[in-house]
Amino acid sequence: MNVGEDRLSEQIYHFNNLQKDFILKRLTSMNLNEQQARTLNYIANNPGTIQKDLANYLGKQTATVTNILKGLEAKAYISREIPSNNERQKRLYLTAEGKNLVDLVQQIFFDLEAVLTSSISESDKKNVRDILKYIGTKL
Repeated sequence: MNVGEDRLSEQIYHFNNLQKDFILKRLTSMNLNEQQARTLNYIANNPGTIQKDLANYLGKQTATVTNILKGLEAKAYISREIPSNNERQKRLYLTAEGKNLVDLVQQIFFDLEAVLTSSISESDKKNVRDILKYIGTKL
C-alpha cells in the first residue's frame, strides 16, 4: 500500500499543517494558541453558548475545554455566567477586552481565507467546499 505524498489524505494533512503554521505565526504576538483563538471566535459568533457546544465544535473533551476557558477567563477575555433557570450550565460571553481581541483573531482567519481563495474562481471555491463537505460526511 502506497502512502506517498500524492495520496489525498497526505495532501490534506500537509495542507492542515500549513494552515496551522499560518495561524500560529500570527497568534504568537497576541499570546494565544490556536484553540484559544478558535474558542474566542466561536463565543463571538455564539454568545451565551455552553461549554458542551464549544467542546463539540473544538472536538475536545470537556476537561480540556475547561482548561482553555480557565485560561481565557484569567486573562479577562471571557466571562462565565450562571443563568437563573439552570445553575448547572454556565453561559459563555466575551468581555470588552475579549471582543477587542476577537476582532484581531478574526482578521487572521479572514487573511487565511484570502490567501486560500485569491487565485481560484467562485465556481472552483464552491466545488472545493462541496467536495470537503462530502468528504466530511464519510468520516
